[in-house]
Amino acid sequence: MKRLTLIVLAFTILGGCSNSLLETPETPETPETPETPETPETTMFTMPEFPKFTMPSWLDFSMPSIDVYKPSIMQGSVLEIESVEKLQLGMSKSAVMNLIGSPSIMDPFHQYQWDYIHHSTLNGEQVIHYRLRLVFDGEVLAEIDKSELSGLTDNQ
Repeated sequence: MKRLTLIVLAFTILGGCSNSLLETPETPETPETPETPETPETTMFTMPEFPKFTMPSWLDFSMPSIDVYKPSIMQGSVLEIESVEKLQLGMSKSAVMNLIGSPSIMDPFHQYQWDYIHHSTLNGEQVIHYRLRLVFDGEVLAEIDKSELSGLTDNQ
């Protein structure tokens, strides 16, 4: 295979250097007029046409695209709407934790506030976001903020 490649390359190079490719362009005969000076004839070198190579189909760059796998990403506390509806003012911290689990954020600056935050991306497109805020007075549940639970549905 190497020898064949070398032979083809040699013929191509030597064919490009031969004098047989020099052509004299044909000029139409014009009547000579005494006003125009004669110009010397020039020969023009034309490049030989090389065979056109086509790329094999298995190297074609216009192949169909492949979709990248986008995993579902879930961050935070996954809450069930039935459990959230069972929350009642006056419950203890341990009862709340047994019912809906530990909070996503326990802020050291707001020790009596628990935040349950959830953010998920499904198949790289659909975004679900909700937040439940519980405020305690000592060890007792004093306030339930459900204002940002619109993203929580029955199938969560």
